[in-house]
Parts: sequence; C-alpha cells; structure tokens
Amino acid sequence: MTRTFKYHRHVTALILLTLSSLGIADEGLPSLEGRWQGELVAARYQPIPLILTITTSADDQYTGALDIPSQFQAGVPVNPFSPRGNNITLRVPALQVEFYGNLVLNDAGTEVLAIEGDWSQSGEYVPLRLTPAAD
Repeated sequence: MTRTFKYHRHVTALILLTLSSLGIADEGLPSLEGRWQGELVAARYQPIPLILTITTSADDQYTGALDIPSQFQAGVPVNPFSPRGNNITLRVPALQVEFYGNLVLNDAGTEVLAIEGDWSQSGEYVPLRLTPAAD
C-alpha cells in the first residue's frame, strides 16, 4: 500500500466521522413520520394540547403541520427539517415558534419513543414531550 492511498483512506474515514457527528450522514435513524402529541404546561396557564403531524417531502426532508385544538389552530405549517444526529429543530413561522428536541429511541435504536425538548416562543422556553399519538 502506498503512502498516498493510506493518507486518502484516513482522510475519508475522518470526513465520514465528522459528517456523522454533524448528523449529515445519519440515514440510519428510524422514521419520524406520523402523528405526535404532547401538552405545553406553563406555570400560570392551563395545559395546551398539541398534535404534530410529520410527513416526508419529495426531497427526503421532513415537513409537518401543527394542530392546537384549544386555540382553534389546525394545519399550521412547520418548516422543512432534517434530524442532526438525534436532535431536531422545528420552526413554525406563523406562530413565531421554535422547538429544539432530542429523539428518545428504544434500546435497539429502531423506534422513536418520544421527542423531548423546549418550545421557544416570545423569549420563553417551555419543556415539551411529544409521543406517538394514539389513533
């Protein structure tokens, strides 16, 4: 084996490792498609139920729609997003909301059990746990 070949092999391995840590090469994550439900619970307000429906777009990014039944909101668009490792960021421009979440996987890493994170709106952060919705 020549030195040049060894060098290229090491550089390739380093690039793949870097991409994997950035979440760009993570195609092995389980799908997020489906309906997810949770409740926003802020100290001085009644819990607000949320339903997030996630689908896959033609360019293999996820897209979504948010329902907030208690506020008569249905189908509010969520910007396209892709997981970065086990992290996701959802943006809902119409509501000026961002959600920073972590995927909670089963032990085998084959199923997303929940998405846990922080709902950010008007400078406040509220914890939110989304779980698969029972149909």
